[in-house]
Amino acid sequence: ASMLTDLAQRGINELHVEAGHKLSGSFVREGLVDEFLIYQAPKLIGAGQGLASFGPITKLDDAIALRFVSIERLGDDLRLIARPPGREHF
Repeated sequence: ASMLTDLAQRGINELHVEAGHKLSGSFVREGLVDEFLIYQAPKLIGAGQGLASFGPITKLDDAIALRFVSIERLGDDLRLIARPPGREHF
């Protein structure tokens, strides 16, 4: 979060983070994500990692709810934009 504070002091108020599941999970856990931009191809490969690791969520009631803002088809792929609760208008 201190890095984000430093960036804000420099006038940077929008940051696109493309990261692995651990760093993505850290941003989600800390409530630092305003919007998810997800590209999904119609392909299944290997034993990949999840989108983000944010600890064991064992009950559906504890899941992080997202609201889809946009779903767009790009060729065979999908571009999804989703926002967590409280981030509907950022």
